[in-house]
Amino acid sequence: MGFPTLLPWLLLAGGIIGLAVGASWLVDGASRLALRFGISPMVVGLTIVGFGTSMPEFSVSVLAAARGSTDLSLGNAVGSNIMNLLLVLGVAAVVFPIHVIGANRVLIRDLIFGLVPPAILIIAARDGDISRSTALLLLIVFAVFIWTALTQTRKVDTGDPVVTGSPLRHLAITVFGIVILVSGSEMLVRGGVELARRFSVSEAVIGLTLVAFGTSLPELATSVAAVLKGESEIGVGNVLGSNVFNLGMVVGTAFLLRPGAISTFVVYQDIPILVAATFLVGAIVLRNGRINRWEGTLMLAVFTAYIVFIGIRGS
Repeated sequence: MGFPTLLPWLLLAGGIIGLAVGASWLVDGASRLALRFGISPMVVGLTIVGFGTSMPEFSVSVLAAARGSTDLSLGNAVGSNIMNLLLVLGVAAVVFPIHVIGANRVLIRDLIFGLVPPAILIIAARDGDISRSTALLLLIVFAVFIWTALTQTRKVDTGDPVVTGSPLRHLAITVFGIVILVSGSEMLVRGGVELARRFSVSEAVIGLTLVAFGTSLPELATSVAAVLKGESEIGVGNVLGSNVFNLGMVVGTAFLLRPGAISTFVVYQDIPILVAATFLVGAIVLRNGRINRWEGTLMLAVFTAYIVFIGIRGS
C-alpha cells in the first residue's frame, strides 16, 4: 500500500489528534484566562468548556460548509449528537454507573433545547435545503439556550477560584489551541472527503460516522473522566449541552455562512433517529436519576444497530 493510498487515512488520524490536542489546549487556556479576569467557574463551565468540547464539530462543519461540502457539515453535527447520546453516555455508564439525582430541572431544560433544533431541521429542511433563515432560527434557539442557562447559573454561582500562571501564558495556550484545532479540522475534512470519493460513499455518511466519531472524542474523554471523578452531572450536562451547541450554533453558523442543499435521507432518517435517541436518554435518566450499566449497554446496542443500519443503507 503506497503513500498516496494511505494519505487520506493519515489525514484522518492526524486530524483527530489535532482536534483532541487543540480542543484540550483551548479549553485549558481560555478557561484559566477567563477565571483570572474574574469570570465565575460556573459560567466558564457552561460557555468556554461547553464551547471548547464542541469546537471540533464547529471547526469541521464550518470549514466543510465553506468548501461546499454541506452534507459533510450537517452529517458531522448530526452524527456527533447521536454518538454523544448513545456512545459517549453508554460507554461512561458501562465504565461506572451515572448518578444525576437532583439535577432534573437542568436536565429537562437541556433535553427540551436538544429537541428543538432537530424539529426545526425536520420541518424546514424537508425539501433538502437549509436556508439562511433556517440557520438564523437555529442560532436564535442557541442564544435563548445560553441566556436561559446563564440566568439559572447566576442564581447558584459560588466562589472565586485561585488560578496560577500569567495571563500571557494562558493566552498563548489558547491561541496555539485554536491554531492546532483549525489545522486538525482541515486535515479531517480533506481526509474525509477523499475517502468518500475513493469508496464511492456519500460525504453525509462519512460525516455521520468517521468524522463524527473524531469530533466526538472530546465529549467522550470529558464525560468518562467526569463520571470516574464522581461528577456525573458534568458528564451528562456536557453531552446534552454539546448537542445544543452542535445543531444550534454549529449548523446555524455553517449554513448562515453558506446555505445549500443536503441529502434528504439525513433529514428523514438520521435526524429522527437523533430525536428518538434523545427521548431514550431522557426517559432513562429522568426515571430514577441514573444510568445503570445495563442501560448503558442498551444504549451501546442501539448505537451499534444504528451503525449497522448506515452500513446496510449504504447511501
